[in-house]
Amino acid sequence: NRKKQHPTTTTTTMTRSTESLGEWLLQYKLQPQRHLSTAEFQDLILLTSFNMLLVSVAFCCPFFEFLWSLVCGMDRLSEIDDWDYRSELLFKLPIHTILTEAAFYAFHHILHQSAFLYQRIHKIHHRFTAPTAMACVYAHPLEFALANVGAIYMGPICTNAHPWTCYLWFILAMVGTCKGHCGYQIFRHRDYHDIHHRYAWKQANLGALYVSDLLLGTLHHPSGEKG
Repeated sequence: NRKKQHPTTTTTTMTRSTESLGEWLLQYKLQPQRHLSTAEFQDLILLTSFNMLLVSVAFCCPFFEFLWSLVCGMDRLSEIDDWDYRSELLFKLPIHTILTEAAFYAFHHILHQSAFLYQRIHKIHHRFTAPTAMACVYAHPLEFALANVGAIYMGPICTNAHPWTCYLWFILAMVGTCKGHCGYQIFRHRDYHDIHHRYAWKQANLGALYVSDLLLGTLHHPSGEKG
């Protein structure tokens, strides 16, 4: 008969595996000396949950869906319509990317330029100088609704995108913003947005893809900087 493994041995093995994984990930952490406190983690959970479960579901989605139907009327595409992947992926998806980059940069720039808006709204998002992926939606509900959800909805509304295209677009947008806030190098690439959080006063790296930053002279990347 196969000998049963003692529960204590299993727990110890899992603990050591977790510690080894943590040590391996630490080499890719952009600011390894900074970690969330218990209070910060609790606040992070509370506000992000409030935005995602209440603000998004109760306000953002109904409002932008209504706006979409108002703009497109009876021509709005639905899931029963044919999905022309060539038009949707090769034409509409790039437009979504351009419009979201422009809208997010504009909103973000205004929030940093206005001392009033920064202190009362955007400063909440900059609580974490070393952000985590969940911090991407840690923001004042008004900023979350307009600068985050509104900027993502803008492209699909303007192009009357097919629902299947929207599902893909929303996933890509969420993955992108999580990547920008994750606090780790991914494939040895350091996301510029981490620098924006660490040096919020620089008013640099304001875009989502940083194309606007490159064109408007707000791109900042201190090469070789770590921690």
